[in-house]
Amino acid sequence: STWGLIIVILSYEGRTVFCQHGNKSYSLTIRMPDAVSKQHDALMCHGVKLVSEEAYILRYDPHATKDVAHHMMVYGCGTPGSDRPYWDCAAMDDMSNKSVCGDGERQIVWAWAMDASGRTFPEDVGFRVGGDTNINYIVIQLHYAEIFKDGQTDQSGVTLHITTQPQHFQAGYYVLYNTGYIPPMTEEFHIESGCEFDQNYTIYPLAYRTHSHTLGVVTSGYMVKNGSWTEIGRMSPQLPQTFYDVTTPNIAINKGDVLASRCTMSSQRTTYTTIGSQHSDEMCNFYLMYYTSYPGTLRIQYCMRDAQTFHWADYLTEQPETASSTQGLPPFTRVDPVAEAQSAKKSSRNSLM
Repeated sequence: STWGLIIVILSYEGRTVFCQHGNKSYSLTIRMPDAVSKQHDALMCHGVKLVSEEAYILRYDPHATKDVAHHMMVYGCGTPGSDRPYWDCAAMDDMSNKSVCGDGERQIVWAWAMDASGRTFPEDVGFRVGGDTNINYIVIQLHYAEIFKDGQTDQSGVTLHITTQPQHFQAGYYVLYNTGYIPPMTEEFHIESGCEFDQNYTIYPLAYRTHSHTLGVVTSGYMVKNGSWTEIGRMSPQLPQTFYDVTTPNIAINKGDVLASRCTMSSQRTTYTTIGSQHSDEMCNFYLMYYTSYPGTLRIQYCMRDAQTFHWADYLTEQPETASSTQGLPPFTRVDPVAEAQSAKKSSRNSLM
């Protein structure tokens, strides 16, 4: 077929660009429309309507830098939280005009942080949107850690490469995460999660992504089948928080298998650190990207555990010795501005005595 290029401006001030490639493929570039962060840890959203027919995302290309954005989430919504060009979406899910989605149900489509690169699905795999999926809009959510300088605006975003050609497999996400806190002055603190996979279909892990803030040293994820542990992935969240290929290829996860994760944290802070959304808080997230031949509509699945009350040792045997190891990982540095500020304040106080 003949491949052409048609550019149609679809939204506010040309920040969203639709490019048609042949009959069944197109790309959709979605950027923040000169957003302004007026407070620390601002969460701002921008939404774009998709075409109504069923389609599959084949590739993600980010347009963002960690110098401006702490992280970017790409969500699928039935309706957006607001029809404004961009809006404060810190409320996340309360179905107000500060929600990500107006109907309260946000589906993870992709996630980015720390100058991560893009991602292409394998042949015959795509992330299904439109049709009967209730993903009628793409909403990008940017977390800006700092207040912008006078005159500063942001056009961070993502390009989605999409086809209307049905794929043999569809992609989905399973996320393990925690609530709780990290104690002060703790060299090594483990935050662990684990849940049985409870669906009646098989999933095949493709990639994984870790997300923590400045206390995170290494995060690891596993499948536990009949007491045997298989590593899905292990990475430091101080490295680019992209989706990495799974450590062990060709894993099949079935109903009754356990998915487990551990975040190894190190705190030189003199205060407790709460797990929360602000950049001075912490997070312990392990994202599993998978594919499946299941033809129905997928919904993101979560496993949430409390950092203080859930421990692998209470439920699982023969834990892997490498779960907190950085062996084999690329070199990285970890800097915690909160601990540095506390130390500097203490030194200043002592010098005055």
